[in-house]
Amino acid sequence: MQDASADDSTFQLVLDQLEELVVTIVEEIRQRPGVAVALVAGVLGALVGSRLAMRRRRPAPAKPVRMARRGARNVGDAADLLGTGMHVLQNPIVRGLIFAAIARQFRGRSSN
Repeated sequence: MQDASADDSTFQLVLDQLEELVVTIVEEIRQRPGVAVALVAGVLGALVGSRLAMRRRRPAPAKPVRMARRGARNVGDAADLLGTGMHVLQNPIVRGLIFAAIARQFRGRSSN
């Protein structure tokens, strides 16, 4: 029998707390309508944004790959290519890969 009265009192407590929460929210909206409008706008923006993010779009068609020119046409092109090569060689991973490839070439020649 005590379980039923405990359940009733717990239920009544929850209802009282919810009523108090609603009264507090209504009072805050009356005192600060700008804040309430901003909160509603934020929630609506989040809902619209998440809805737009969930849309599926068709992937863009792949662009055809243009073939690069073979070799440099003049000294300026060669200088640009050399500058780019030096820039790439500043990366320690690239340097290690190049040195490993050169070492494999020498090891292959010495075993023949």
